[in-house]
Amino acid sequence: MSQLLFNITLIISFMFAASIVREQIIYRVEGIKRYKMYCLISYGCSYELLGSILMIYTIKIDSTMILDLRFLAVIIVCLYAGMVPAIIAACIIGIMRLLLFGITASGIIGAATIIVMALLSGWTVRLPYRPFIRF
Repeated sequence: MSQLLFNITLIISFMFAASIVREQIIYRVEGIKRYKMYCLISYGCSYELLGSILMIYTIKIDSTMILDLRFLAVIIVCLYAGMVPAIIAACIIGIMRLLLFGITASGIIGAATIIVMALLSGWTVRLPYRPFIRF
């Protein structure tokens, strides 16, 4: 339970720091291209760091099963910054997965899964908004 609380605290603190960066720095950047480039760099790199930290501090469910919340870092990047920074963050998180835990079959599957998840979450963010229909 304490591992879950620690992971949630990490995610909230990174989101708080990103909101401060967005308020103080990003809104002062002039031009839409500079804004997009800054979002790409800042969100992609900072949440990549969050994903790597979340991989290190895993949640132990059972003696053979662990859970990490690195996918939340990719989803947050996709929601705030878009598909391209999410894919960059997912690629870096996938590489970090292979570097930290070795190149094994499960490592390759984990790296590929996070990249596919970034693509799918980027695709769903681009869908047009359709409110729920009441029956």
